[in-house]
Amino acid sequence: MTNVAVVAMSKNCPDLVVFRLCIIGWNIPDRVTGEPMDEGFGAIVKNYKKLIRLAVSGLLTDKAFCYIGQFGKLVRTLSVAFAGDSDMGLKYVLEGCTNLQKLEIRDSPFGDSALWSGLHHFDNMRFVWMSSCRVAREGCLNVARHLPRLVVEVFRIDEEEGGERG
Repeated sequence: MTNVAVVAMSKNCPDLVVFRLCIIGWNIPDRVTGEPMDEGFGAIVKNYKKLIRLAVSGLLTDKAFCYIGQFGKLVRTLSVAFAGDSDMGLKYVLEGCTNLQKLEIRDSPFGDSALWSGLHHFDNMRFVWMSSCRVAREGCLNVARHLPRLVVEVFRIDEEEGGERG
């Protein structure tokens, strides 16, 4: 997959409400340029004005998540796999996607700091699912204590400092 192809798709199908592109594998870039897929997924959230469900994967940096937070105002469901740079990426999403109700993350570097940063943004949130991320048990318990109605599911929690991926 390439950024050019995803940008073209975003311009030719402006009324899509659901977009899912699964690039299976950790850190898979644009196959032509070797660059992250940031611009392609950025174009998706910029050009799909009615987007309510988004699934992203591949080599995405915090820039892509900044685009999602900035332009994905109607997104209610976000699925992320094999993507992300740091906790800042998830912070951008939680601050910007005010209609977010369901968040699914797997095999991404997001950890406790990002999860905690979203506490005051979880008013509409119903469900958070994380697998193979850098969250610790204490981070999940903190969220559960503050938001008892929110369903939080975390798999493969690493108890060691730094929450290494497993």
